[in-house]
Amino acid sequence: MAEYTLEEILAKKEKGESLAGANLVRISLRGTDLSDVDFSGANFQYADLSEANLANSDLSGADLSYASLVGSNLENATLSGSQLTGADLSGANASGIDAKGINMDDSKLEECNFSSADISGASLRRARGNNLTAPGAIFNDSNLDEILLINANLRGTSMVDVSLVNASLQKADLSGADLKGGNLTRADLQGTSLASTGFNGSVLLKAKLEEAKGEGADFSLSNLTGIVMSGAQFRRAIFRNAELTQADMGSGDFSDCDMNYAKMTYSTAIGAKMTKASFIGATLTEAKISKCQLDGANFTGARMEGCNLSGSDLSGANLKNADLTRADFASANLARADMTGANIIGADLADANLEGTVHPGKSD
Repeated sequence: MAEYTLEEILAKKEKGESLAGANLVRISLRGTDLSDVDFSGANFQYADLSEANLANSDLSGADLSYASLVGSNLENATLSGSQLTGADLSGANASGIDAKGINMDDSKLEECNFSSADISGASLRRARGNNLTAPGAIFNDSNLDEILLINANLRGTSMVDVSLVNASLQKADLSGADLKGGNLTRADLQGTSLASTGFNGSVLLKAKLEEAKGEGADFSLSNLTGIVMSGAQFRRAIFRNAELTQADMGSGDFSDCDMNYAKMTYSTAIGAKMTKASFIGATLTEAKISKCQLDGANFTGARMEGCNLSGSDLSGANLKNADLTRADFASANLARADMTGANIIGADLADANLEGTVHPGKSD
């Protein structure tokens, strides 16, 4: 049981004395003003700190495993290296906290506020909570595997080298966030806002981004093998040198995207909008991009052997020096397309619109 009574704790606070290393297991300090107190290394396991005021307090290295911090005020508190495994922070204000290296595995974060908090190098595996707020927070090098944060506000967060394997961030706002070098294997980002979000060099193997909105997002050099982006809106996004093998981009909007040198072997983008997208040097071998809007797209030097473009609008497209061996252009619109130097051996041009098309070997 607790080493101190509530009265003794308040007396020490009044005198400005330290409670570092105190044994406060299962103590009830509900609604108590504990601001500016040194609790470093204290043991708060299973304690009731709900609605307590812990602003500016020092809880570094403290053990708050399974403690209740529901509705508590932790603003600008220090929790670096502390243990909050299984703790309940629902409705807590943890804005501005220093929580580097904290362990919050299996914690409850319902409507918790982590605005501008530093939670780098932390572990939040399997943490749960809807409507979490953390704009401007730092999660660099943290482990968030299997975390469940529905409708979270993570605008402008720094999540460099973060691990989000099997995480669920459905309908979250990650606009302007930095996830460089992250591991998002099988992460669920359905319906998320990803405007100008940076994923450079990240791994998103079999991740789900259906209906996501990410205008200007940067996926350059990322591994997106098997990713699902059907119905997503990624106008002006960057996929340069990305691995998109077996990706599903069906019915999405990828207009004006930079797909240069991307590898899209066996990818699917049926019914997608890719107007003026650039695929310079990209690999689209055996890809299925039929019934797409590809007007004004640039496929210069692209490898497109066996690519299915049937029924697609390629009017005004640049296909110079592309390898179109066995490509399917049946019923496609190639009006004013430039195929100078392209290899069309075995290509199917049945019922294609070739009005004004510049054929291989034909000068402008």
